[in-house]
Amino acid sequence: MASAPTLAPSTKETTNYARLCRLLVDGGTKALRYAFDKFHSPANLFNVLKAGSAEHSTLQSLKKKRIINATQWGKLYPSPPSSVTSEYFDITLLMVLLRNICGLAAPATGWDSLPPASDTSVEANIARVKHYRNSVYGHASQAFVDDPTFNSFWQDVSAALVVLGVDAAAITKLKTETIDPDMETHYRELLKEWKKDEDNVKDKLKKMEGAIRDDLEDIKSELGSVSKTLENLEMSSVESDDAIRDDVKCIKSEIGSVSSKLRTLETFAAEIEDAIQDDLKDIKTEIGSISEKLESLEISSARHEGQFPSNQGFTCSITINTLKFSRFPYY
Repeated sequence: MASAPTLAPSTKETTNYARLCRLLVDGGTKALRYAFDKFHSPANLFNVLKAGSAEHSTLQSLKKKRIINATQWGKLYPSPPSSVTSEYFDITLLMVLLRNICGLAAPATGWDSLPPASDTSVEANIARVKHYRNSVYGHASQAFVDDPTFNSFWQDVSAALVVLGVDAAAITKLKTETIDPDMETHYRELLKEWKKDEDNVKDKLKKMEGAIRDDLEDIKSELGSVSKTLENLEMSSVESDDAIRDDVKCIKSEIGSVSSKLRTLETFAAEIEDAIQDDLKDIKTEIGSISEKLESLEISSARHEGQFPSNQGFTCSITINTLKFSRFPYY
């Protein structure tokens, strides 16, 4: 004899879950939009995003790597472009924009962990919204939440949303407003979609992180070659002043190339691990040290012109300019 089917959870519990989904989706979208509008005012958004701007270049790279999809791109660049408004940006797009064209750095605890109560920054409250989204989504398989859990989540989520600018009265209204079964299903699906979209972005960022690590290793290797060449040049007593100038010029050119690539990598520093950011800082320090030595060498060369015998074949063999960053996904 077949066992009796499991009874569905109570309507109150399923409604609790749907209300939390609605609070996170509707409230979260408003909160992130308010935060975004503070960085880029609606009246000036068209100018911020227009072709030729640094923001436009960043967004093009994000689109190329499918961090931003075609639908989201259409919201950023509608027809006519001057009609762009953050009112049509979905919550996933707002999160991407805040982290890439608003200068926000990850909180001390990262984007995926709950920040301490003492951290009341915009970044921390965005991270809180994400954290509570993930916690609520943990109930998705059953799609119901009991009253004590519901009230606890509601209080925590509401506090973060209010700090980000959402009206407290509107949040209170959502808690008791009628929500029919169709709306419940709608908001459950929206929360699921938000989580899925963000997971896709995170997967792409992880791949990007691996590529950045590989390119950092290449840069470190090339910098080692630059440092060795500079050391030989400083110790050399067989070159003419003209030869030293040529070698210094060559090395400076290579350092400039590395610095340019580092600036590109730093564009994505907010999205990568602290260890990679530390590597970037170490490389910049090394570049600074090499630059100082070059300046000192140039001064010394100018003071002692004519003291060295003719060039006996020393050549600059640095090859950083040939580094094409073939693996680096330009975001």
